[in-house]
Amino acid sequence: MYELKRLAIEFGLTPKGAKAPVVAKLFVDIVNKNGRIAEVPLVSRFMLKTNLLGAFKMIPRAAKMYKRGRMPITSHKIEGIAELEKCAGAMTEPMISGLHPGSAREERS
Repeated sequence: MYELKRLAIEFGLTPKGAKAPVVAKLFVDIVNKNGRIAEVPLVSRFMLKTNLLGAFKMIPRAAKMYKRGRMPITSHKIEGIAELEKCAGAMTEPMISGLHPGSAREERS
């Protein structure tokens, strides 16, 4: 199921306005960059992409959490991120041969 979801996102076959593909892409981008998930960047980027007004409404709560030490602003990269990238690179090939990003979009047009 996860492979089908990933392929649907990659090929642009998701419903307009769907938020799950946004979260999935942000999640993968953050993990690829840091080697681990960082909740603050994930939530903040998600809110900025999907609900800009809601993001601004969360600022007072975020400030309180930061002040109390409950919300780190920065995230740390793991050691050995090159090995993670090597493993992740092996997993990006589609399991179904003959599929390439963009081919589904061209057929739908």
